[in-house]
Amino acid sequence: MNANKYIKRQALIYSAMLLIGLVALFVGYILKFETHAMSGVAIGCIPTGLACLLITLYARNKPAMYRNIESEADERSIFIRNKTGATAFWLTFLYIGALTIFSNIITLSLNHVGTYTLIFMSVIYFFMFFINIKKY
Repeated sequence: MNANKYIKRQALIYSAMLLIGLVALFVGYILKFETHAMSGVAIGCIPTGLACLLITLYARNKPAMYRNIESEADERSIFIRNKTGATAFWLTFLYIGALTIFSNIITLSLNHVGTYTLIFMSVIYFFMFFINIKKY
């Protein structure tokens, strides 16, 4: 993939993330809908979207960062990330299925289950990422 095309796509994705955070902030505090949940979405999306957007736009003018983006956009890296994401998705899907099947036995609150699921998903993703880097 062309690095300029990759940068434009990343900038679009991070702009969308920033917009989602701002909309969540508006919905939560101005429209008074699910204020607690919307503030969580806003706190997650606004700083991440803004920081990544600034880094992406800054990288356009810096040759060293541009080379890193070119290496990140090569076919091997894309293949590894896609393979890792698919594996992490299906393992998390099976994990959630097992939680659903054993929901009568497991007495955890939804808050705890959500937290454990996010931790499980992240650990699986990075574990599979390192395996795929060695494998491919």
